[in-house]
Amino acid sequence: LCYKNHAGLNARMPNYSVKIGFGLHVGWAIEGAIGSFYKIDAPYLSPHVNMASRLEAATKQFGVPLLISGELYDYFSTETKNFCRQIDCVTVKGSIEPLRLFTCDTDIAELELEPDTKHMTKKE
Repeated sequence: LCYKNHAGLNARMPNYSVKIGFGLHVGWAIEGAIGSFYKIDAPYLSPHVNMASRLEAATKQFGVPLLISGELYDYFSTETKNFCRQIDCVTVKGSIEPLRLFTCDTDIAELELEPDTKHMTKKE
């Protein structure tokens, strides 16, 4: 079942589509517990988490669903690197070190989708 073709959703929000961006970086992080007795969140804090968040936000500017930092790219195998392409080299605010940006292009039309019958319910 595809949300794009869901009649009820299209009636409420014509031409509805989901766009997701991912920013991938490597480094350390500290997990903390913030909240109250009723609700606790587990945020992760570090400059590396902030960089991943900035990369995710930049996916919109570059028009790609995935941005990978050069630091993470350097850990990839040669085979994995063959699927990536460098799209820019930028200097981010608060740093003098240039940051290489990579993405991985995927032709969505070539992906094989399996129906999720486990979570589907039949409407009568």
